[in-house]
Amino acid sequence: MRRELAFRSGKKRNQSGMTLVELMFAMVILAVGLGALNILFIFASETDNKNSKATSSTMLAQKVLEQISAQHPDSIQVISLTDCAGNAWNVNTVGSPAPTGTGARVETDTSSPFYGGLDPSQDYAAIPVGYAMQYTDCGVGGRQTVYDVRWNIITVDQYTRMITVSARQVSPSNQLGGRLFSLPTTLRGIGGM
Repeated sequence: MRRELAFRSGKKRNQSGMTLVELMFAMVILAVGLGALNILFIFASETDNKNSKATSSTMLAQKVLEQISAQHPDSIQVISLTDCAGNAWNVNTVGSPAPTGTGARVETDTSSPFYGGLDPSQDYAAIPVGYAMQYTDCGVGGRQTVYDVRWNIITVDQYTRMITVSARQVSPSNQLGGRLFSLPTTLRGIGGM
């Protein structure tokens, strides 16, 4: 009964709720959180794309390595590979003695992060003809990705040679030191009969 009288008499009850300022603070916190999630999704998408291109680089380097390894070590046969854009690339299989071999420059500076691999900073035009290619890979929706593939062949003896192949995506965002730069995929194998 007292409650009814208090309610009818106009006395206000304690009400709990949010003020406009509290609501604005909650909206700002929510907006900052959603903005951070948006950035996370963008970076996750870029990383996924980068990983896809690294996988393609590895597969392309492996293809070249296997094609060269399938030839007899003293063979002078030139292998032809055709990319999806219709470019025919000649793959020379002739090597020469260590430490330089034939083809792309092998990094011999022990302080270099590329020591023992192929030098990715070597200008493409400076690599001997038949030991590098700008291979085009076609993707979904007509998108094309160009890969810089280079190789070096070191003759160990008349029956054995060491083959080093390096591949990496070429695009403005993947230049040396660029934001999406990833190290070239480098594979090494011993071919022999």
